[in-house]
Amino acid sequence: MAKVLTVGRANSGRRRDEIEELLLRIKGLVYVRAILEERGVDAAVLETHGRELERLRERLAYAVQHDGFDAAA
Repeated sequence: MAKVLTVGRANSGRRRDEIEELLLRIKGLVYVRAILEERGVDAAVLETHGRELERLRERLAYAVQHDGFDAAA
């Protein structure tokens, strides 16, 4: 039983690292997009940033949901 709890904690720690990395990447994209908007960059570039933001938000939601599950193991 102790091994299961250890594995759950290890997975949870890695998941938290992933969550922190995703948050950092999302923040970076938001800041860059704001700068690009100020500079009048083409709408296609902004759309590309928007799609990447949405993809990362979905990964973040998945990671957060599964972090709660792992912590309960």
